[in-house]
Amino acid sequence: MINVENRVLTNVKTYISDVCQTVQNDSAKSPASFPAVSVDQIDNPDTAVDLENAENAVVSMIEIQSFSNKNITEAKTIINKACDGMRIMGYVRQYGPKRVQNAADTNIFRMVARFRRIVSSVYEIEKFETKEA
Repeated sequence: MINVENRVLTNVKTYISDVCQTVQNDSAKSPASFPAVSVDQIDNPDTAVDLENAENAVVSMIEIQSFSNKNITEAKTIINKACDGMRIMGYVRQYGPKRVQNAADTNIFRMVARFRRIVSSVYEIEKFETKEA
């Protein structure tokens, strides 16, 4: 099965490390620490299957949420940087970034964006290199 969730999570974490250290892979409405980013694979359906019923490509759909307990500007800055990283990986933004009101705690500022990309068994997502100091 083609599943790029971990590669996308790692790449986003590497790409936004200068603006946010907490990157997780769950869709919790409130993270343990702030600022934070959630990278969640919301769907991964087949899009190309060969005659042997082998999966050749999937439509990878990723949702990213940014969280801040300071202000909406911090949440926007973080998600905008994450959006740039997703674009580098070949993803197209399908929704957002849009502010989401957090009904459980109005002191948490949250932004959400969704992305889509076809990933094939022969064209994988390259790993981002970590930045050297």
